[in-house]
Amino acid sequence: MHKRETERAQLKRKLLAGVSINMPAPRRIGKTWTMNRLAIDLKAEDWVAVEVDVEGVDDPTEFSKRLCKGIEAQLSGRGQFRSHLIQRFQNLIGGGWSGNPLDALAKVDPIEFLDTLIAMLNETEEKSVILIDEIAYFFLRCAERDQDEAYKFAYSLRRIQQGNKNVRWLLTGSIGLSIVAQRFGLGGAFVDFETFSLHPFNKSEARSFLRDSTIQAQISHIFDASDDDFDRMFDELGWLAPYYLKLVANHTIPSEFDPERQIAIATFKDFEAAFFRLLQPGRSTEFAVWREHIEKNLVPADQKTAIKILDLLSHENDGETLDSILAVTPHSEQDSNRRQVKQVLAVLLNDGLICLVDARYQFRSGLVRRYWNEHEAE
Repeated sequence: MHKRETERAQLKRKLLAGVSINMPAPRRIGKTWTMNRLAIDLKAEDWVAVEVDVEGVDDPTEFSKRLCKGIEAQLSGRGQFRSHLIQRFQNLIGGGWSGNPLDALAKVDPIEFLDTLIAMLNETEEKSVILIDEIAYFFLRCAERDQDEAYKFAYSLRRIQQGNKNVRWLLTGSIGLSIVAQRFGLGGAFVDFETFSLHPFNKSEARSFLRDSTIQAQISHIFDASDDDFDRMFDELGWLAPYYLKLVANHTIPSEFDPERQIAIATFKDFEAAFFRLLQPGRSTEFAVWREHIEKNLVPADQKTAIKILDLLSHENDGETLDSILAVTPHSEQDSNRRQVKQVLAVLLNDGLICLVDARYQFRSGLVRRYWNEHEAE
């Protein structure tokens, strides 16, 4: 139930129908795990599934290099593919090179290189899919360095995608590709991708996850809990992402024992005690990723706005309205700054740090809200 079987089946069906997909998902929700398991599913059915992670990359040449390595890793045992690829590069650049496809990248534009590479993949008899993790990070970094280059590369990728319909694409990342595309005028490059949203677990999936023997083997104490006590804990946690479910479980010390089943039992009070342990100053590393994420992916002006918003939202569990947020952000009466606040809110929503409920912005996780209020708020 918690292994994303339904989502993996839906994704596979769409890819089989020739649909390329953009799968945005907040941090810690299991997007990379889902993508990896989907690749395993597809390879078992004789797909060529090329997985590439481009986080930290800001240059089309390095992007092309990683994609080439991924394709070669999947097709390394097929000498005919490699010889045909080498011949194509030979025709493209002439002599004077080693015959290693990666060396051809030093002699041609990365777009030409990718065009040749994807065209070869397009001509294979097997169904093919390219799965790229953290694609939005790449375009964010690339556009910050050289917006014209990012624009040219994004639209070249679209042309390559449109010209090689036998190759499907699945793009995913923890910051929204649509947000980055809108910010830098790249939106039209991704209009052919269908959005498939990956959501947190529901309560049934969360209980299944915590009761899974593989997960139980990874936590400090093997235990079970009643459905009611699990659900009360889920209500407090708020965000049923695998990372935070496992984090709470790993700090839970069960206080009861079921002699019939021979297993320890955790109560809601035990979960509350786990929350208390996690909120101690020495446990900040589990939550520090959020502030680092803001500092890493927002320009300084947006960072200040994001911190101001989160400080405000951390005070009350039910959050604040847009008007209340605008009232505490600098110069929010100006139209341009109002747009900036709304853009920052969109980033925080996409990241999964906050959510919008009944027109009120609030922390998605009660645990993270309490941490922010106690240790991060100014």
